[in-house]
Amino acid sequence: MMRLLIFFFIVFICEKGSGTIYQCNTNASCGCSTSSTLLTRIVGGETAVQQSWSWIVSVRSHGEHICGGSVLSPSYIITAAHCIKDTHNFKSITILAGSLTLKPSSNDLSQIRSITKVYKHPDYNSHSLINDLVLLRLSSPLNMIYGNIKAICLPSGTVPQPPDNIDMIAIGWGTTSTWTDEFSSTLRQVTVQSIASTSNRCQRVISDSKLQFCAGVRTGNKDTCKGDGGGPLMAFVNNIWQLYGVTSYGYGCASPDYPGVYTRVSYYIKWIKSIMPFDEITTSTSNNPMTTITTTSKNPMETTTITSEEPMTTTTSERPITTITTTSEKPLETTATTSEESMTTITTTISGKPMETTTITSKEPMTDIPITSGKPTETTTIRSEEPMTTITTSSEEPMITTASTSKQPMTELLLQISNSDKYLRIQLLFFIFLLLIIISILTLLFFFFYYKPIKWPIEHYNRT
Repeated sequence: MMRLLIFFFIVFICEKGSGTIYQCNTNASCGCSTSSTLLTRIVGGETAVQQSWSWIVSVRSHGEHICGGSVLSPSYIITAAHCIKDTHNFKSITILAGSLTLKPSSNDLSQIRSITKVYKHPDYNSHSLINDLVLLRLSSPLNMIYGNIKAICLPSGTVPQPPDNIDMIAIGWGTTSTWTDEFSSTLRQVTVQSIASTSNRCQRVISDSKLQFCAGVRTGNKDTCKGDGGGPLMAFVNNIWQLYGVTSYGYGCASPDYPGVYTRVSYYIKWIKSIMPFDEITTSTSNNPMTTITTTSKNPMETTTITSEEPMTTTTSERPITTITTTSEKPLETTATTSEESMTTITTTISGKPMETTTITSKEPMTDIPITSGKPTETTTIRSEEPMTTITTSSEEPMITTASTSKQPMTELLLQISNSDKYLRIQLLFFIFLLLIIISILTLLFFFFYYKPIKWPIEHYNRT
């Protein structure tokens, strides 16, 4: 009756939204809980369903939760070595099994056991946290007849696990943020992906890729955190759950640039077998994770293709090109242009120094309007398809040279523009202001999408 109710509850949730159901092999000796496992697309994790993870235990000190752990057999628990500080004085250490919450009720069939022996890995390093594994032998075997407590499967150990870029599930009662110390009262679950040890994200946090591996989400927001240390990181293989990793440490929690680090369980199968009785060890012979799981969704997925029937348009400017010729104290060059049409030459001499002679060629008759003055003159030549006009005007101010070799800064150039050109000055200032805004926006976008923080030597934090 209870299984039927749980089934209808799962179906109800799937009708309300989309999710993934993991239906395990109920005849397996390990790695399959009483209830099917449902994982929905919730950022940051979600609350687990009752009896969906029957091997999870809460490791406690003086009755308070400190770490997670996994049931390997009725008498043995596996967790992280950093969770057990003193291997000789462990009377205050207990485990809580068969409960979804940290404060179990009398109706959930939970069990509490004390510890009689601690097997910490002999090469455990408390600074680098490599070989971060410990086995706990219970004072009395767990009672598994009720179905709420079961063992998880170990990988075969013949090849390193997990492969890169597969989905795995982490569970625990840890905090949901780096900035809080309050543990979750109810068991939570989250989906993360294994990360290649050669990636920059993993190399900046890992100590030994043979003994450890990284897992997380590229965008962040999904991770294990404080209080999840020692808990399981699992993969669904041939319809059973295998223990691929034990939660070890990280730099903060859920950071996109700093994934979590997990102890690679497949490397330690021989060490585990040397401690546990042979008849209590449950391993899997398959090394290929299941990648296709039943996915339910109320709304079908839609693909929208947008096409454009309009041709691409290229806009060119037909604005006439304006050439400004100015005077200087140095002899100016004379430009001569030949043409089949009649040519008009305008020559002006000021203060006995040679001026620039500009020859204008046009297919139409040219109209000359000379205006003489004792002041320096400015000659403006405009190329157009209409009859060309050469206008010589007088100016009481010195002429300005706009050649590319000018050493005048932009600010001086703007200030020297004539008062009659205030509109042009406003346009130039607006253009410069707009250009600065565009550069600022592009800089911000670059830092947001492409900038990676420098790997400073910072201290990692275990997830106790």
